[in-house]
Amino acid sequence: MSEVQIPKRTLVTLMNALSSGVVPRRGLEYIAVGRKKETETFVNDLEDTAAGGGAFRFISGRFGNGKSFMTQMVRNYAMDRGFSVMDADLAVNRRLTGTKEEGLNTYRELVKNTAYRQRPDGGAMEAILQGWLADARKRIATRDGISSDEVSAASVERELRGITASMSSMQFYQDFIRAVAGYCADSMAGNDDSPRLKWLKGEYRLKGESRAETGIANIIWDDNWYEFIKLWAEFFVCLGFKGMVVFIDEGVVLYKIQNRTARSNNYERLLSMFNDIMQGKSSHLSMYVCGTPEFIEDPNRGLYSYEALRSRLVTGRYENGYDNYLGPVINLRPLTDEEIFVLIRRIRDLHEQRYGYESGIDDAMMEEYLRVVLGNVISTTMVTPREITRDFISLLDTLHQNPDASFDDMVNNRSVEGTDNPDDIIEDLEV
Repeated sequence: MSEVQIPKRTLVTLMNALSSGVVPRRGLEYIAVGRKKETETFVNDLEDTAAGGGAFRFISGRFGNGKSFMTQMVRNYAMDRGFSVMDADLAVNRRLTGTKEEGLNTYRELVKNTAYRQRPDGGAMEAILQGWLADARKRIATRDGISSDEVSAASVERELRGITASMSSMQFYQDFIRAVAGYCADSMAGNDDSPRLKWLKGEYRLKGESRAETGIANIIWDDNWYEFIKLWAEFFVCLGFKGMVVFIDEGVVLYKIQNRTARSNNYERLLSMFNDIMQGKSSHLSMYVCGTPEFIEDPNRGLYSYEALRSRLVTGRYENGYDNYLGPVINLRPLTDEEIFVLIRRIRDLHEQRYGYESGIDDAMMEEYLRVVLGNVISTTMVTPREITRDFISLLDTLHQNPDASFDDMVNNRSVEGTDNPDDIIEDLEV
C-alpha cells in the first residue's frame, strides 16, 4: 500500500474521475508522470505572466492522450502560486465568435468558471469581489476612524479607482469599473440581485436595457468580450493576484464548423487574440487552447488552412523532427511504456488506499497487464493513457469484489470456470 496518504475527499474524487475516463479537478499531482519538458515550459510561462507579460500556446494531442490532464495540472499549479484562472470547453453554442452569441457564451462560461486557490472548483468571481470589498471597508474604516458599517459607497469607489489607476487607459475601463463599483454599492445596500453583477457576467443583450438598469451604455458582446478578459486579468492583479491564466479546451469544435466563412471568422478571432498576447498588448495574461493535431495541421479545415495562423504555427525548418517545447504549439507525445507502468503502479496504490486492502498485484503482474494491452493493438499510439487507466481500475474493482477471481484469467480473457460458452447460450436461445 502507498506510503503517501491522500485526503479522503481528494482520493475519492480522483479515483471516481479516472474510473469514468474524465480528468479530475483534484489530486492530479499524485498520478502525474512524464511531461517534464512541457511542465518546465508552463512554469516559465507563469513566471513571465507574473512579470507582466504572458504566453499563448496551442496544446496538441489526440483524444485521451493527456491534453486535458496537462492543462488541469497547469491550472492547479497556477492557482497554488497565486494566479486566478478561467476555463471553458468550446461547444456548438460556445465558439470565439458567431451570429448567435457564441463568442459571448464562451465569455460567460469563462467568467462562471473563474477560480483561485481558495475556490478551485469555479464560481469564484463574486467571492473575489466580496473579499476585496470587505478588506476595503476595513482599510477605509481604520484610516478614517469610523466603523465598517459607516463606510460609504463613494469611499469604496474612490478606493477602487485608486488601486486600478494603472488600468485607466484600457478599452472599456470606465464601464468595467462603474460596474464593479456599482456592484459593491448594491452589496453594501443589501441588494443580492445586483444588475451590475449581471452586466459583469455578460448577461445583457440590449444596450438600452443595460443603460436603464445599470447606467452603463455599453454591454459585453460577441465582438468585444476578449477586451473584458484582459480587464479581468489586470483587475485581479490589482487585487493581489499574480496574473490570470485562461484555458480553452475542445478547439476541435472550431475545426468541425461546416460553414467556411464562419470557421474563418473564428480563426481570425483566434489570430487577433494570439497576436494581442504575443505582441505584448495585454499584460499578466496567458492563454492555452487545446485541440487535436487535425485541428491545427489540417491544410483544408484546420488552423493551417488560415494562412496567417499557419505562418505563425508551422514547424520551423531547423527542428528536423526534434520536439520544440518553447514554440507556440506543444505537441504532447504518447507516454512511454515505462511511464505508463509507473502510472498504473500509482493507481494500484491509490486503489488499495481507498478501500484499505492489499491487492496482491505485484510488478510482474502489472507488466503482464501492459504486455497484453499493448500487444492487442496494431500500434501503441492507438491506446491512450485514459483507456489503460480506466480499464486497469475496472480490473482492480472486479478483483477486489471477487476474491476468487484470477488476475491471470481476467487479463488474458479466460472464461470463468462454470460460465457457459457464449456460443452455447446463443444456441439455447435459438432452441
